Amino acid sequence: MDDLQAAEGVFTPTRTILSSAPMFGIPEVLLDEAHGLWSIRQPGMEQASVFRCADIASCEVEEIEAEVTPSPEGLRGLGEVFLNPMGVSRGNAARRKNRIYGVNVVVSMKTPDVDPIRIKLWMRELKRGTRAYRNVMESAVGLKGDFDEMAGGGNG
Repeated sequence: MDDLQAAEGVFTPTRTILSSAPMFGIPEVLLDEAHGLWSIRQPGMEQASVFRCADIASCEVEEIEAEVTPSPEGLRGLGEVFLNPMGVSRGNAARRKNRIYGVNVVVSMKTPDVDPIRIKLWMRELKRGTRAYRNVMESAVGLKGDFDEMAGGGNG
C-alpha cells in the first residue's frame, strides 16, 4: 500500500517473521516494530504489500482437505480401480480424513476493503500424525502466534 508507506514514512524491517522460499511458494513476511507495520511479498512479486499491525483482526491456521466424494460401488467401482487406481486411493484417503493437501495461515484485517491474506506454508499432500505434518503445523501455529502478538495478543 503506497499510501500507507507515504503516511508512515519508509518501511524499515526490524524482524523477519517468515523467510521467503520461492521454490515452495512461501512469501516473505517482515515486521517494522518501530512503526507498527508488517509487509508480505509473494514470490515473483517485486513490491511488498504493507499493512498496519493494529489493523489485524484475527489469524487462523487453515488445513486444506480433499473434497469427499461417494465411493463407486459394484462393477462401476471395480472399473474405477482399474482405470484410475491413484484416484480411488486418494478418494479412500479423503473419506478417512487422514490426509491434508495444504496448510495456510489466514490473516483477516479490520479494514473491510482488504481481503483476508492467505499465507501458503505447505501445498502438498501430508498424512496426519506424521513427523512432517507435526513440523508443518508447528510452523503454522508459530506464525499464527507472531500475528496474534502483532495484533496486540490474545486472538485465540
